[in-house]
Amino acid sequence: MIVIQPHQACVNVVCFSPDGSRLASVSEDCYAKVWDPMELHTGQPLWEVDAEADHDDDELWWWSGTGLSHAQFTPNGQLLITSGWSRHLRAWDVTTGRAKWEIRKPRGFGGVGVLVISRDGSRLAFAGGQIGIPERVFIVDLNHPKLEKSVKGHDDACGALAAGPEGFVSGGADKHVKLWSWQSGRCYCDLALRGVVRGLMVSPDGSRLAASGGAVVMVWDMLEPQRKHGRRLPGKLRQFRGHNGQVQSIDFSPNGQLIASAAHDGTIRLWDAASGAELRTFAPKIGPLHHVAFSPDGLTVAFSSERGHIGLLDLES
Repeated sequence: MIVIQPHQACVNVVCFSPDGSRLASVSEDCYAKVWDPMELHTGQPLWEVDAEADHDDDELWWWSGTGLSHAQFTPNGQLLITSGWSRHLRAWDVTTGRAKWEIRKPRGFGGVGVLVISRDGSRLAFAGGQIGIPERVFIVDLNHPKLEKSVKGHDDACGALAAGPEGFVSGGADKHVKLWSWQSGRCYCDLALRGVVRGLMVSPDGSRLAASGGAVVMVWDMLEPQRKHGRRLPGKLRQFRGHNGQVQSIDFSPNGQLIASAAHDGTIRLWDAASGAELRTFAPKIGPLHHVAFSPDGLTVAFSSERGHIGLLDLES
C-alpha cells in the first residue's frame, strides 16, 4: 500500500485514465493533480493546476461546497474534465495540463457537484446544487462542447451520477435513484430509497446497478427487457452490510465481479458482486475515506481521504 498526502483538504475524487497510465486527484483545496501511478511514492505529480484560480463568483456564498468536486478522463484518454463549485466544467489536456475549454452552469442553479461522461464519449451529464433546493441535471454535447439540454432531476441536491451502456443514472439527497436516456433526457425508472444517495455505479456490462446510502451498499441485478428495444430495469434490492460509517464511494471492478467501497469508518472493503460476501477489508489508518476507484486492469484500487491523502492498494499482495 502506498499513501501520500499531496492535498490540503478533502480529495473528492481519484480516477484512472482508460489505459491506466495516469491517475488524477481533485480536491477541495482547488487543485487538480495528475500522476504516474508507478511514481506516486515520490509525491511529484506530472502536472498540477489550480483549477479554481478565478473562483470569484458572486454566487458562491449561497453554496456550502468549495474547490473542485469531481473529475473524469474522457474515454479516449486525451482530456481530464473537472468540475467545481464555482459553476464550471473545465477540460485539460492530459499530457500538458493546458486548459482546452470551459462550460459554465447557468446562474441560479448553484455549483457543479458531480459529472459523468457517456461510455461512447459523446455526452456528459452534470449536477450539484444545495441541500433543500430542487436540482436539474444538465447534459453537454462533447463533440462540440456546449450545453445541450437540462432536465428536471431531483427534488433536492444531486450528488451522484453514473454511466451505463443504456443511459445514465442519478442519485440525490431526495433519496431517489433515477435512470435516464442520454438522447431524449427522459427518466425511464425512478427508485425510492430510505437514505441520501452518495455512491453510484453501473457494472461494465450493465448487468448490475450499485448505490450507497448510510453504511450500506445496495445492489440491483438489471433485468432483461420484456419487449424489443426495451431497457433493462432494476430487480430486487440486495443490501451489503459491514461498514460502520457512511459509505462515500463505490466502484465495480473491470470484470464486474467485485465492488470496492470506501467509508467514513476509515476502511476500504471488497465485496463479491453476486453474493454480497465481504471478501477483504483494508484500513489505511488515515481517517475517514472519501473515494475509491479500480484501475483498468483490476489489480489496483486507488483511494482518497478527507484529510488530503491519496493512495494505491495492490490487490495481489
